[in-house]
Amino acid sequence: MNSRFYLLRLTCTLAISACLASVATPAAAQDLANDANAQYRKAFAALSQRNWPEARQLLLPLWQRSHTWDVASGLGQAEFFLDNYATGATYTAFALANLPPKEKVMTADRLRAALGEMKAAVGTLHVTVSEGGAEILLDDELQGISPLAREVYANPGRHWLQARLANGAQSRQSVVVEAGKSYPVALILEKPLEETASALLASAPGGTTASSNGSPPVDHDRYRPNWAPVLVTGGLAVAAAAIGAGFAIDASSAKTDGAQALSEAEAEFGNNPCAPSSGGGSEICQTVQSSADRRKTSNTVATASFAISGVFALTAVGSYFLWAKPRAPRVDAWLGPNGGGLHWAGQF
Repeated sequence: MNSRFYLLRLTCTLAISACLASVATPAAAQDLANDANAQYRKAFAALSQRNWPEARQLLLPLWQRSHTWDVASGLGQAEFFLDNYATGATYTAFALANLPPKEKVMTADRLRAALGEMKAAVGTLHVTVSEGGAEILLDDELQGISPLAREVYANPGRHWLQARLANGAQSRQSVVVEAGKSYPVALILEKPLEETASALLASAPGGTTASSNGSPPVDHDRYRPNWAPVLVTGGLAVAAAAIGAGFAIDASSAKTDGAQALSEAEAEFGNNPCAPSSGGGSEICQTVQSSADRRKTSNTVATASFAISGVFALTAVGSYFLWAKPRAPRVDAWLGPNGGGLHWAGQF
C-alpha cells in the first residue's frame, strides 16, 4: 500500500472502533437477528485484523439486508483497501450522510477524515440533469435518480455518464477523471431524432399515418437541405466583389489620367506646375486634382466592397453548415437544480 494512505488506515481503524462500540448496544441487538449479529461482529473483527476480503464477504449480505451506516462504514474501508477506491468512497459517504444524531461527534469527525483521504484517490463528479426523475448511470451502473444530491466517485481514467428517462429521452457524456479533482457534469436529456420526428407528425393536423411496412413515418422535409441562405449570402458576396473590382479598375484609371494630366502641366508650367504661383488655377491642374480625388474615393469604396464580400462569403459557408446540411446543429438552454447553461447539439 502506498505510504500516502497510512493516515487513512489509522483514521478508518479508529472509525471502525467506534462502530464496534455501537454494535454492543441493546438497540443494535434488537434490530438484528442473532445470526446476523454474530456475522456483524465477525466482519468487524476481520476489519480489525485487516482481512479485507473476508470482511467484505461478511458485510455484503448484511448490506443487502439493510442499508445501515455502520455496515456502510465497514464496507467502505474494506473496498478501499481492496483497491476499489470509488466504491469505498461511496460507502463511506453514505455512512457519514446517514450517521444517527445520537452518535458521538468524534465518530463523524473520523468518518469525515476517512472520506477526505479516500477522495484524494478518486475523482468527484457533481452531476446535474436537465429533468428530474431520470436514472443516472456511471459506466452502466445505476447511481441514483435526478436530482442527485450526493457526489459520484470514479476511479482515475475515462468514464461514461448517462441519464435516461422512461420515455426514451437520454444523454451520454464522457469524462476523464484525475485523482483528487472535482468535475461538474451537466446532462441534457434529448429524445432520439426519429421519435421526435414521429411525434411532430402525429401532432400535426392531418398528420401522416404509419408507412406500409409498419415503421413510423419520418418527416423528411425536416431534414431536407435549405439552400436559400447559402444562395442569398453567396450572391451578395459575388455582387460585393464585383463592385469592389469595378472601383479598383476606376482607381487605376484615375491614377493613369492624373499622371497624364500632371505630365502635361509640367510641360507647360515646369516643375511644381500646380502651385498657386504657377498654373494652380488652370484647367489642367484642376484635372490633376480631380483625378487624385477620384482615385482616393474609388480605392476606399473598393476596399470596403472587398471586405463586405469577405463577410458575406464567410456567412455563406456558415449557412451551408447550419441550414444546407440535414440535422443542423442547434443551441438549447437548460436549467437544473444546481445551475443552468447552454447546450450545443447536432452534427456537421
